[in-house]
Amino acid sequence: MNIQAYIESGILEEYVLGTVSSQEKQEVECMSHIYPEIKAELLRTEDALEQYALKYQTPPPASLKESLFAQMTFGEEGKESHEKGSALPLDSVGEVTPSAEVNDVSDKNEYINVVANVFDRVETKIVTPAWAKLAIAASVLLALFAGWAGMQMSELKTAVASATSENQELAFQMETVKKVYAYKESLASLYRSPDFKVIKMTGIPTKSPESVVAAFWNQQTNEVMIDVQKLPPAPSGKQYQLWSIVDGAPVDIGMLDQDFQGKVLTMKHTKTGSVAFAITLEKSGGSPVPTMDEMYVMGKV
Repeated sequence: MNIQAYIESGILEEYVLGTVSSQEKQEVECMSHIYPEIKAELLRTEDALEQYALKYQTPPPASLKESLFAQMTFGEEGKESHEKGSALPLDSVGEVTPSAEVNDVSDKNEYINVVANVFDRVETKIVTPAWAKLAIAASVLLALFAGWAGMQMSELKTAVASATSENQELAFQMETVKKVYAYKESLASLYRSPDFKVIKMTGIPTKSPESVVAAFWNQQTNEVMIDVQKLPPAPSGKQYQLWSIVDGAPVDIGMLDQDFQGKVLTMKHTKTGSVAFAITLEKSGGSPVPTMDEMYVMGKV
């Protein structure tokens, strides 16, 4: 299990944001219980997102509340315009002309009241309860806040994705720096060590005059290491091979890695009495004897 690769995959950030599937959620929770490194990174990510949200939170506009309440009206309940059953004055009805003869004053007054009551009406007004208006206003306010929160979450996700990408790029750069530092430190140690003899192999003028390779030979143990300072990339199907010359005969010391730049390569042990080192270009996997017209560099001890 490559814990570092799992942490750098971005799944912990998605878990904290709640964008993972249920299966991925169970996986993260299981992994955090198994590996303390993942648990610690998960807690660090949660804390980082919380700090980011607190630092960059944007409050809703101050005018939002005033704008909402300005649109809400709370009118008084309607009132009846006239008291039910009251008779209109005779003046409001106009001149009344009975269709039949009225003999006395009491009969005449009764007739007038009956006619007036015909025109009486009760005016009513449908009133919306205050609680209903408040509920509508609260719903509108909630919808606005939900939209605002969604926008904030979207911006936060974008910021987190950008920060994750930057962190991954920074981690890659740091890893590159570590490799370069380790290479230079190893190379410096070989140059300083009294146990290793440095043999500089220079390019063959007719083949590759600009090539340079340094060999480090421990004459007590016959251990050999090389540093390729400049050498053309090997063509497809070809590979560089290192040789030492002992008693006039070539001795195979191993094949160079195809990716040989920026590395100190550990080769096979040579034999005591080596007088020279050389590199030839052979078919992939090597050759039992060097191809002399494919020799790229050579150096005498």
